[in-house]
Parts: sequence; structure tokens; C-alpha cells
Amino acid sequence: MKKISIHETSQIMPDYNKASKEDIVLNWLLEMRNYVLVNKIADFGDLIPSKKEISEFLNISTGTVQNAIKIAEDLGFFSSRQCIGTKITDPNDKLSEIKMFSKKDKALVEIKKLLFESNFGENEIIPNIIEIASEINTSQNTTRLALKTLIEDGILRKEYRNKKSVLVLNSPIILSEKEKTGSREVKNRNLSKILKEDIKKYLSQNFKQGDKIPTNLEFAKLFNVSIRTINLAIKELNKDKIILSRRGKYGSVYLNEGIMNNKSEKSMFMSKPKAGGKLEKNYDYLWKKAFENIKKYILKNHEAGDKIPSIKELAKRMNMSHSSVRRAVLELSRQDILYTQKGKYGGIFVVEMPQKEDMYQWVAINPNYFEK
Repeated sequence: MKKISIHETSQIMPDYNKASKEDIVLNWLLEMRNYVLVNKIADFGDLIPSKKEISEFLNISTGTVQNAIKIAEDLGFFSSRQCIGTKITDPNDKLSEIKMFSKKDKALVEIKKLLFESNFGENEIIPNIIEIASEINTSQNTTRLALKTLIEDGILRKEYRNKKSVLVLNSPIILSEKEKTGSREVKNRNLSKILKEDIKKYLSQNFKQGDKIPTNLEFAKLFNVSIRTINLAIKELNKDKIILSRRGKYGSVYLNEGIMNNKSEKSMFMSKPKAGGKLEKNYDYLWKKAFENIKKYILKNHEAGDKIPSIKELAKRMNMSHSSVRRAVLELSRQDILYTQKGKYGGIFVVEMPQKEDMYQWVAINPNYFEK
């Protein structure tokens, strides 16, 4: 097994104006793979250049390269291993190290189960990527790829409603017997529903409105279940306003079905209400509001490569706390939209422009291309 140098690929720089960057990079990877195999520069099992080397060579973000490689892996052309790299594989070799069940495939099944268990009906709008990724405990990139597959399979479709792009269920989800019983995630969720009622009963018998309740870890020991199952149950209790979970030393409080007026506690973590008493948006935490505000600010005032104001300046400009803005910048950095650098010449830089809110772009892949 050897590793190919980026200079051995002998590839022409792609034109990013012709299609989506992800699609262009995917085609570049497949052409590069074909080139090194035909010219006997590499063989099956050899490693291609790292994601960082490819991103620097193509002058594009590492996240875009990573997404393209994931798609190529699902098609059987590559196989990635942590601390080793990305190998060239033969999709026709059943004994090769192809990802027969990738992260995207797992996420796809989990999304179908989530929609099934939540009783989403035909023509109903499903939650956004951030909410689904959080619910199935998967990265947003993997969730995006799984949703793209569901669109291609005709299970979901994209629509514009109220000047906003949304995903809509084409028809009710039908799960196979294997999908219903073969996943630990479904069992966890079913157990969490039972546990939710047990915790609700326990709280009503032992606590009053406004009382601080045990931590998730204490609940796990009390009911002899995993912390993950407790987390799912607590999440549902928060949605039903049975409890209010707060970060740090404040702990969680028993609300008793939302009867208690706890505006002062909510104001520390949720967006401020308008004059009519309604929230501007259903933000779980203020950092999500900062996340959207920073994206809007970048789209309006900057271009890729620009240096934007510091966290302190952004917080002052948006009238938000430093911690909320810092968390938002961290998330934007994780998505390869921003890049932070320390030191004299450091700062926060725009790596890739964020998508506008009314855009919901998906990569369209022609299946006939790979049969050539």
C-alpha cells in the first residue's frame, strides 16, 4: 500500500461556476481515480492524497472535499479509515473494504424511523437539518447527504412555502420489519417514552412547582437506565413544558405542565419576545440566533477571504453575549464557513460564503455517469 502524491494526479483545475462545488469535486475525484489506475500510478488499496492536500490543491474548503469523498465512498469507489487515509477500492470486489453500511446509510434509516415514529403525514413539512441531526445524533453533513438520498428516492420533495425552502413528505413512511426491529435507536426511543411517563409521575409525587430536580445522571441511576435514554426522555419533558432544563449550576426546574410563569429563567437562554408576546423564532438557545445573525451579516457585508470583526465586536454589534457569539462562531468554523487563527496576524476569516435562507441546495448526481 502506497500513498499517491497530489502532483501525480495531473489534473486540470475544475471550473466551479458550472455546477455545485460538491458535485464538481466528486467528478474530479472520480476522474483522478480513473487517471491513476489507467496510468498504473496506483492500484486498488493505495491511498489518495489527504483531504487537506486536496482542498489546498483545489483551493476549496476541506468540508466540501469531505462531503464529496463520502458520496464516492457510498458508491464504492473509496474507503476511508481513521489514522490511515482514503483507499482506492473496487466496487465490483465483494471482498474489498467498501462501506457496505456507511454513516449516511445509517442516518437514512434513522431519519425514516424518526418520521415514522413522529407520525408525519403526506405533504407535511419535516424538521430542518439542524433539528434532525440533533435528534438522530448525527453530524449535519451526514444528515444532509441522507436527506438528499431520500429526495432522489422520491420519499421527500423540496417546496417553497411562504418564500422559504422546505422539505415535504411525499407519502407516509413505511418501514420494513428489519428496519423496525433491527436498530437500537428505536428501542431507546420506545424506552424513553415509557421512562418519560415514569419520570413525570415521580416528579408529581415528590416535587412542587419551581423545585430543582435531580440531574440526568442521578435519574439514570435512579431508574437503572442509560444516560442516553434519560436524555431522550428529558428532551421530551422539556418540549411538553413539564420541566425547564438550564445549563450549569442552575440545573433543571419542575414546571408542572408549564403552569408556572418562569419568564426570568427562560430569558437567560431563549430569544426575547416581541410586543405581542411571541418569540421571534423557536431558538433553543441564543447561540442559534447569533449563528443566523452572523451568516446574514457575512452575506451582506463580506466575501470569501475577508476578515470579519472579533467576537467582542460582533457581540456588541448584535447586542448579544460573548458566550452566545463564541458558540456560534465555533459552529460556523466546524462547518468550514469561518476559520479562526490566533496570534498577531490572526482573527476570524470567511472561508466559504454561507447559503442564503431561501436557498436549499442539493447535489444532483447522474447515475448513468458511473456506468461509463
